[in-house]
Amino acid sequence: MKRYLLGLMGGVFAAMAMIVVLSPAGAATATGTVRVEWHALPMINFSLTPNYNAGYGAVLATFGTQPAPTHGPGATGVGTGTVDFGTTLSGDTYLYKYAAHLHVTTNDTAGFLVYGEAAAVLTNNSNGDTYAGPTLYYLNSGASSDSNTGFTPGLPFATTTGLVSGGTDSITNPATITYMTYPSPVALSASANGDFYYDYQFRVPGAATGGNYYLWIVYTVVGE
Repeated sequence: MKRYLLGLMGGVFAAMAMIVVLSPAGAATATGTVRVEWHALPMINFSLTPNYNAGYGAVLATFGTQPAPTHGPGATGVGTGTVDFGTTLSGDTYLYKYAAHLHVTTNDTAGFLVYGEAAAVLTNNSNGDTYAGPTLYYLNSGASSDSNTGFTPGLPFATTTGLVSGGTDSITNPATITYMTYPSPVALSASANGDFYYDYQFRVPGAATGGNYYLWIVYTVVGE
């Protein structure tokens, strides 16, 4: 499965409102206080890094000693490429270690919310078959250590009800989501900055046939 993971929402928002009192030329003016108000909406910047630590890759759900992680050719190195599970078997479960690091900075002292949703269902790019229902899950990981296995419970990426544009299996055409109403966040922070580290868990449908699979996950960050 080739899993394309991109930062698709960048936000820099600013607005100003100003109240100014003016007097006509030559007219008598009274002294007093003029109040000028500036209102600035939050500025948000974030980066999304795949394969963020050495040892990244997919591990088959296994009891006992864990096999070494492996990955497909799309995962080209630490911090680069895509989250590529490589060759998987239908009906099996795989954990992808060190899949994604989300780094957020904002001037919003109230914090921010992180939304993560699938822009499409799991799709076989070889024949166009699709598989409804959750197949990709996320788990909290660490910056440089990770104790998760393929049996660690994960939370599913839901398929969005927002408006999706773009999003083929090509890295040059990333998917985006426009929300009318926001879903439940996958993470939140009460402070202005934050880092989030995730593993991904792929539960391969038992009915999946041979082919090259992809699934877009879109992250959106919104200030409180």
